[in-house]
Amino acid sequence: MTVHTASVPAPAAAPVRAARVASNETSGRALARAVAVETRKLVNTRTGPVLIAAAALLSGAFAGGRALFPTTGTDFGHLASMAVVPASMISMVLAVLLVAGEFSARTASVTLTLDPRRGRLVLAKSLTVLGLSVVATTLAVVAAALVMVVAPLITGVTLAWTFDVASLAVVAGNGAFLVLAGFAWALALRNAAAPIAFLLVWPTVAMLIGSISDTAARAMAFVAVDPLYELLPDAAVVGPLAVVVAAMVWIVAPGTVGTLRLLRDDL
Repeated sequence: MTVHTASVPAPAAAPVRAARVASNETSGRALARAVAVETRKLVNTRTGPVLIAAAALLSGAFAGGRALFPTTGTDFGHLASMAVVPASMISMVLAVLLVAGEFSARTASVTLTLDPRRGRLVLAKSLTVLGLSVVATTLAVVAAALVMVVAPLITGVTLAWTFDVASLAVVAGNGAFLVLAGFAWALALRNAAAPIAFLLVWPTVAMLIGSISDTAARAMAFVAVDPLYELLPDAAVVGPLAVVVAAMVWIVAPGTVGTLRLLRDDL
């Protein structure tokens, strides 16, 4: 007896590729939705609008103070750099509260129930705080531009609209670095007070320690929360290596610990 075996055609590759594309698009939409949710959390709290308003006022005050009492060489770049400082600090506070607030308010379990992909949640929060830093820096520069227009009407001194691109980029980069440091340490400690207090106090502590000697100054450069100044030739103490070490200390190490805790812990 002859048995005829029917050949089964191999599955087409096109449906598999289509499924992968659809999955990637779904993941992209889910990430965008998660970022939108985290962004909404920044402004839908009692402290969020207050801190945002404070950042705007302080940016104008810092830039305005320099513009009202100008010195030789005061220009738009100086005012913008001054304005970015308070905006960066308050953005760091908002980044810490975005993470630690959920643990202190016991709402982290609710967030994870709505979005069980914990890795995607960490990514969404990190993208949100980075976006916050970019927006804060932009608004600070706009505030400095407004001061450039208004201050001469009061002082009678016209300021130059010149600025150094590298210096302004470094100031903005340090702001983003500080925000990410706050995010990482809040994720690791699950506490708001400790990261905020430490990150605000540490620059003063590092400056006092660094003033002891040149060796101490070089050591402090490796643990600075504004390490991108090491990329400027006229401000560098030890060079670009300090940026890498500082990033490991302030962002990579605590961020890794916090992410692993979140992935493994039962909330």
